[in-house]
Amino acid sequence: MKSAVMTTLAATAAALALSACGDDERTATAETSVAEAEVSTEMPEAAVPTAQLEASANRAAANASQPQDGTLSPDGATQTAPTAPAQ
Repeated sequence: MKSAVMTTLAATAAALALSACGDDERTATAETSVAEAEVSTEMPEAAVPTAQLEASANRAAANASQPQDGTLSPDGATQTAPTAPAQ
């Protein structure tokens, strides 16, 4: 019986700890001349600092700005993604 009560208390404490994190969604946006990215999290700032959130948005926008195979350039030519030279 005592272990059941302790388990219930532990589960309640864990639920309260998680709910204390809040439902505050934090977002960061970044844009380039051809792409815009938005990254969001509900994690507390202690777990995901604002600088890390902003860096993720910057990387996402930069990656989205890179040409993909088969896309068209402004002059209508088909582009191919750059590849690393063979080593």
